[in-house]
Amino acid sequence: MAVHDPITLSVTTMAVTASLGAFYQMLPPISEVRKRSTGEPEFAADVRMGEVMASAIAIGIGGIASSLSGSPLPAMVSVLFAGGLVIMYETTLKADRPLEK
Repeated sequence: MAVHDPITLSVTTMAVTASLGAFYQMLPPISEVRKRSTGEPEFAADVRMGEVMASAIAIGIGGIASSLSGSPLPAMVSVLFAGGLVIMYETTLKADRPLEK
């Protein structure tokens, strides 16, 4: 299937929005992570557990969407999307106000 196929694009969009929902439900808002990023190992462990769970859900949804559409695009986009969000959370979690220095 071609990338510009409407079914592939719609299934990829569905996978991305469902993945965003998983991250929204499993992780606290990024502003809370920024405010509490220093000196709370229990909070950091909770955030990392949420990252693992949300990434697994996102990649699973992408895999299902790929099997439905017959294209690897939804799975690839889901992996990139999950990786980008994990990097964003980890950067925020490890830094003390990273964008305010």
